[in-house]
Amino acid sequence: MSKAHKGNAGNRGAHLPTLVDPRFIKALDHPVRQHILLAAVQGEVSPNELSKALDEGLSQVSYHFKVLRKCGVIVETRTERRRGALEHYHRATVKTLFPAKAWRRARKGMRAMIGAGQASDLFNDLTAALNAGKLQGTHDHITRTALVLDTEGQRNVKAIAEQATQEVEEEQCASAERMEEATGNRGKAAGYTFALVGFEAAWEPADLSAPVAQVEGTASASANGARGAGRSGGGSRRGRRNAGAARK
Repeated sequence: MSKAHKGNAGNRGAHLPTLVDPRFIKALDHPVRQHILLAAVQGEVSPNELSKALDEGLSQVSYHFKVLRKCGVIVETRTERRRGALEHYHRATVKTLFPAKAWRRARKGMRAMIGAGQASDLFNDLTAALNAGKLQGTHDHITRTALVLDTEGQRNVKAIAEQATQEVEEEQCASAERMEEATGNRGKAAGYTFALVGFEAAWEPADLSAPVAQVEGTASASANGARGAGRSGGGSRRGRRNAGAARK
C-alpha cells in the first residue's frame, strides 16, 4: 500500500460528524475506570487511595487515572507528600457517568442504543439490590407514574427531570463535603442509585373525545327526531287543533 493511500485511509471518516464523544467511551470501557470516575465524582481521590479501596495494583490504577486524565473527565487538583511519596489527588470534571450534554449531542438512533444500555444497567442495579435484601430502607424511593401529556407537557416534564437531576448532582457534592469533614476520610458512605426515566410509551391513551362526540351526536339526532315529529302534525298541539276543526 502506498504512503498516499495509507494517508487517505487514515483520514477516512474525517468529514463525518461525531455521534458520541469517543473520549467518554474510552473513559468508561473498563470497570476500574468506571469506579475511579464514580469516586472522583464524590470528591478528591488519589491512585494510592483507590488502589487500596478497589484492591487493585497501584501501577494498574495509576494507568487508569492517566487514561481518564487524557479523556478529560478527571483533572489533578493538588499534590501532597505522604510517607516520603508524592500523592496526586484528582476530581471529576463531570457530575454523572453519562452527562446530559453528551446525551443531547447523541443522534436519535444512538440515543436508543445508549438508553437501552442504561435501562439494562438500571434493572441490573435493581436486581442486585433485591438479591442483597435492599429496597427496604426509609430512604428508598421508587415510583412509576403513567401520564398522558401534550407536546408542551412533555417539554415541561423533561425540564422538571433535568432540574431534579441537577439538584441531585449538587447533593452529591454536598454529601462528599460533609463526609470529608466528618472524619477526614469521607465519613460513612453508602452506594445509592438515582434514576429518572421519562419516555414516550408504546401504549396509546384512550381517545376521550370519541365517546363524547358519539353521545352528543346521538342526543342531537334524538332532538331532531322529536322536532321532526312535531312538524308532521300528529305530535303538535297546533296539528291536533287543526285536525279537530276539520272534523267539525
